[in-house]
Amino acid sequence: MTTPLRPLLLAAGLALALPFTATAAQEKDSQGGTPTDAGFYQNATGANVAEIELSQLALKQASSAKVKQFAQHMVDDHTKANEKLESLRNGDKGYSTTTAPPPDDQKDINALKLLNGKEFDSQYAKVMVAGHEKAVAMFEVEAEKGSNPAMKAFAKETLPTIRQHLKMAKALPK
Repeated sequence: MTTPLRPLLLAAGLALALPFTATAAQEKDSQGGTPTDAGFYQNATGANVAEIELSQLALKQASSAKVKQFAQHMVDDHTKANEKLESLRNGDKGYSTTTAPPPDDQKDINALKLLNGKEFDSQYAKVMVAGHEKAVAMFEVEAEKGSNPAMKAFAKETLPTIRQHLKMAKALPK
């Protein structure tokens, strides 16, 4: 193919694809959200499930009272957050609830199951910092760019708590 034709063909292909892309991006769920909001919902529920499971493990295997206190706080807060998310879903089939931790989080859970005491405490702290850093970023995106008003409000309202969790996780024994 000659060089001058290639840009024209690419432009034509792009012009044909744009209406389909715009239509897909504009699709709304029954609550006014887009597939991005549904992805946020699934990722947020998955993160909550992982935090709960990791923290329940910490309640059994940690040696530090501070780690156990933090873990109980995580179980309580993330259980409430998932209950709130479930109420926002309002039966919308576009929002699928996650009942198992995401694969990367499951790897962390499996690795932590093999540890006890101070070694557990240290690794749990690292996992909590990394998980909450990801959660802060995810919630910031939804709070800024979400289109479902209820999900966007939930993200904005929950961000300070997640930031506090991150601060607390960074203060855990290393």
